[in-house]
Amino acid sequence: MKAWKAWFAVFSLWGIFLSGILAGFVGSPGVIQAVRLNSLLHAKETQLTELQDELSRIKTEVSGLEKSRVVQQREIRRVLGYAASDELIFDFTLNDTL
Repeated sequence: MKAWKAWFAVFSLWGIFLSGILAGFVGSPGVIQAVRLNSLLHAKETQLTELQDELSRIKTEVSGLEKSRVVQQREIRRVLGYAASDELIFDFTLNDTL
């Protein structure tokens, strides 16, 4: 019966060390730290995917701006606030003189 208690104590200590509860004292990261790091990895992979999608979109926009004068003119008009001779402008802002 003493062997059973000894094995139980050994496995209990092993479980405590693996849990990461004593990480501040022992320095072992344990399971809790591994779960946190795995969660952080997943978040960073998601962020990387989003940034790669944005980069792909920007590269497509850049190639359009480099190759097409129509796209260049449209972007210039959009940034500077000009309208082409065949474009209609709708102003939905409220006037203070009402």
